[in-house]
Order: sequence, then structure tokens, then C-alpha cells
Amino acid sequence: MAARPRQAKRRNWPANLNQNGAGYFYWRDPRTKKDHGLGRDQAKAFQEARAANAEIARQTPYTSLVERISKPAGKTLREWAPEYESIYQVDRKPTESTMKTVKGGVRAVLLSPFADKVMSSITTGDVAAHLKEVTNGTDQKRGSANMAKLIRKTLMDMFREAEAAGHIEVGKNPVMVTRAPKITVERSRLTLEQFRAVYAEAQKVEPCIARSLELALLTGQRREDLAHMKFADVKDGFLHVIQSKSRGSVKLRIPLSLRLDAIGKSLEEVIKQCRDTVISKSILHHSRPYGPRKAGAPVSVSTLTVAFQELRDAAELTWEEGKTPATFHELRSLSARLYTELHGKEFAQQILGHSTAAMTDMYRDVRGAEWIEIKVAV
Repeated sequence: MAARPRQAKRRNWPANLNQNGAGYFYWRDPRTKKDHGLGRDQAKAFQEARAANAEIARQTPYTSLVERISKPAGKTLREWAPEYESIYQVDRKPTESTMKTVKGGVRAVLLSPFADKVMSSITTGDVAAHLKEVTNGTDQKRGSANMAKLIRKTLMDMFREAEAAGHIEVGKNPVMVTRAPKITVERSRLTLEQFRAVYAEAQKVEPCIARSLELALLTGQRREDLAHMKFADVKDGFLHVIQSKSRGSVKLRIPLSLRLDAIGKSLEEVIKQCRDTVISKSILHHSRPYGPRKAGAPVSVSTLTVAFQELRDAAELTWEEGKTPATFHELRSLSARLYTELHGKEFAQQILGHSTAAMTDMYRDVRGAEWIEIKVAV
């Protein structure tokens, strides 16, 4: 429907400027339909409205007639984005945290200079140049190899789905042959000697903290899975773990007889030590009131994180130059390395719950933090 024609006395008014019955002028943003009051002074209102209209015109990209008639048919990347998110949500049924990451990747992609180009016209050169720019940090707000990796991963998947939907030709994914940004890991690995120093500090605080370190090393599980462990999960000589990150697809039965000389205890012994005078369903629980938490309350993921940082700092350890100190998550890597040495690569892959050996290899990589002993067969 066409806009209502202006009254004769208002025909020379700036676009989007209006006046209410009380004589107040206001300017309506044509993009958001939001009104902005301008007072009763007509000259000032005219000036403000013209300036606002000029700014909108400046921000709106001009497309010539030649460009419009020669523009290739098809969806632009920006037009495809909401449809892609919907397909991802319905077909893959991601967790809330995964979907949050996906949407963050899409937002980053839509900041690219080719976001408003038709997908079939986006070239490998366009993508490669943008990834290089982001990696080199030209834009200080989002410049990093990690951000470039997220953008590449998201673009790759967006074009795969576009290919499946018929928006680009099969085999014409422009992201496919681009190189993945090289990421330098900035976090230090945790060595066995450093673990022992942290573990010694843990003996001075609440018992559940030392037990958390023992469980992390013995089971190789993530903080979230450690915090969710229940005494009811112990049955038939095994600790049953359903990994939260896998959305239940990875179910582990870890034998209670499993033992590591690094702590001189078996899994069964550690779990028995977790049974104290406080009644609790959680294996890792507070034995006394902790802030707002009552005795028996489960130890939270954030508590594990902060407690490890405090123990690490109290141990006054020296870390690799140019890298940040190890975090609680590094116990998972140390566990993988210890089990690889004791029982082999396949055992380490199984207990970590990885579907591929390549993922386990990432955890087994010491990143130069440890000396590699050359063993001679006798």
C-alpha cells in the first residue's frame, strides 16, 4: 500500500518528519519505525530531520541499475543465514551451548565483506582474503586465528547445506580448498611433576578438592562429568559415565580397579574416600558449608576451576615462556599421556571417550612441556 500523501502545508517538509496534535515534531526512523522527539522549534526540527535522512542515505549502499539487472540469481549469504540456522536446529538437534556457538559463528560470517553477495558468486579468493585479514588482526575487535578458524568452519558448513539445498552447484563450495588458519596453543601443558606440586597443596584444603584431582586423573573426564558423578553410578565393579558433551552418545564403564601410580590409588579407593560423614548423592561434594552451599551439596564446575587456579598459584610453578598457566582441563591431557604409556593409545582413546584417534593425539601432544625418554629394548 502506498504511503498516505502529505497535507499541502507539509509537502516541503523533510521525509520522515511528523508533528503531533500538541505541536511536537518527531522524526520516524524508516528502518526501525521508532520515533525520535525533536521539540516544538520547526527550524531546528527540519535541520535535525534532514541530517538524519542524509545519514541513512550515506549508510545505505547504492546499487546502480546496471548492477541490479546484471546481479546473478540466487540467495545472498545474509539471506541464507537464518534458513541455515533453522536447518541446523531441526536436523542436528544440537545442545543449547552448541547452538550458541553456531549462531556466534554465523554472526561473525555476516561481518565479512561478501555477506551481501549471492552465494554462487562468492569465490575462493574472497574467502581466503577475508580469512587472512581476520587472522592477521586487521580488525582488532575480532582479529585472531581462533576467530578465523570459527569463520572458516561456519562458512564451510553453510555452503555444504546450501549445496544440499541447491543454492550452489555441487562441488562449488568456495571454502573447501582454503587453508585452515594455523592456531598456536597458548596454554601450558601440565607435567606430572607440576601435578604433584598442585596435589600437595590440595592436601591442605577441603578434602573434595584433592578427590577431584584424583578422579580427574584416574578417569580422564571433563569437569562437567566429574561434577555430575553420583554414588549411584557405581555398580557391578564399574563407574558408569555418560559424557555430557556427547549428549549421551558416549557411555563409559570404567573399572573400579583402575589404578595410577602417580597418585598411588585406585578408582575404588578414591570413591571410598569420598564417602564421608556427610550424606550426599554426589561423589564430589562439600563436607562443610561453602558460601551459600550446604554441606553435602555437589561441587560445581566453577568451584573446580577456581580451586585449581588457587592451588596452582600456591604451588608457585614455572610455566613455559609465552604461554598461560595450565588449567583444570589439562588434567585430562595428563591422564591421556599417563594411560598411553601404561596401556597404549587405544586405551587412552577409550577412556577419554573420543571417536577418533586424531582427537586423542591432540591431548597426548606434550607441546614441548616434557622430555621424551628414549627407551632401549633389552
